[in-house]
Amino acid sequence: MKKENLPKYVYRKLTPTQRKQRGAVGTLYFSRRGEPSMKFECQDVKDPEFQLEYALLLTGKKQREMWNTKNNPDWNKRNFKALIRSYIQTPQYRKLKPNSAKDYDEVMEYIEKTFGNNNPTAFKRHHVIKMRDANIEKLRFANYTVQVIRILFEHAIDKGWMEHNPARGVSYIKSDAPPRMPWPQNLVESYRQKATGRELLLFELLLATGQRIQDVLDFKWTDIRPIDGTVGIDLIQNKTGKPLWIPIFKQSLLTLLENTKRRNFFILTNLHASGPWSYRGASQAVLKIRKQIGAEAYDIHSLRYSAACEMALAGLSDETIGAVTGQSMQMVKHYTKSVRQMARAKRAIQAREQMALENRT
Repeated sequence: MKKENLPKYVYRKLTPTQRKQRGAVGTLYFSRRGEPSMKFECQDVKDPEFQLEYALLLTGKKQREMWNTKNNPDWNKRNFKALIRSYIQTPQYRKLKPNSAKDYDEVMEYIEKTFGNNNPTAFKRHHVIKMRDANIEKLRFANYTVQVIRILFEHAIDKGWMEHNPARGVSYIKSDAPPRMPWPQNLVESYRQKATGRELLLFELLLATGQRIQDVLDFKWTDIRPIDGTVGIDLIQNKTGKPLWIPIFKQSLLTLLENTKRRNFFILTNLHASGPWSYRGASQAVLKIRKQIGAEAYDIHSLRYSAACEMALAGLSDETIGAVTGQSMQMVKHYTKSVRQMARAKRAIQAREQMALENRT
């Protein structure tokens, strides 16, 4: 089927049989995160009736009317199903970045499956703790359940369902895993010697820009923009929404980009160049090389630590480092505390030795 330029949130669905048919038209649907998928009554994009229907769907009114029917008896009940359906209509949920929304959706699906018919007002603090501890084997998810259910309870308070948030003050579980450390220089060089193609390009982009992996996977060729003769990359961070321009001074990376064939809008593409390289695919490809060089202890996110630590060792301030990584001063301090300590210790010992030398003369 020929690619067509459809309005935002509109897609054309083909049945398995239609996919095998040449010239199959399919059916137009409106699909937006947090709302039920809606079939267009008018299937002609050029028809004014389609535009009117599209405008109504953008307001969300038609979706809410569908939810509030006898086919959805839980809509007006005070249970978690109704609370979640109400929350995903709020501006707060709609403003979530894609990755955050995905994490929220996963937790809300769990909460709805586990406590869907329960009344939130019956929940106590110990229920929240029990839910958290039941997921302790997946530490990040366990902590996310506390975070998301706390937000849901706040929404219940806004709706007038309850006056107290039982999740407020419930702590997150701290990991026993060793703190993440930057890549040692010898392993950086080992990776460069072993990797080729997109595995090498991904590694160098991560290290040079100090960005999260998803932000780097989203890089497009059109994002490369020189300013005053310096080549750089424009981006908007997925997690924070911050717009950044990161200069690239490393000639080896510029040469690598110049020698990379443009097979798609994205710099790093999937195997068939039909779209961007997936997070999972990229992580697994890097992990394969990490195992070959003995770098299992240093994951792909540690390259973000490496970039921040290299700038800290160069004597740059936390504010200057944050201008590159997009992090808050508190997070920059967290990332660079190990190398800052080593640098301060080195200066202290050097000063002590110098003083001892002067006292002996």
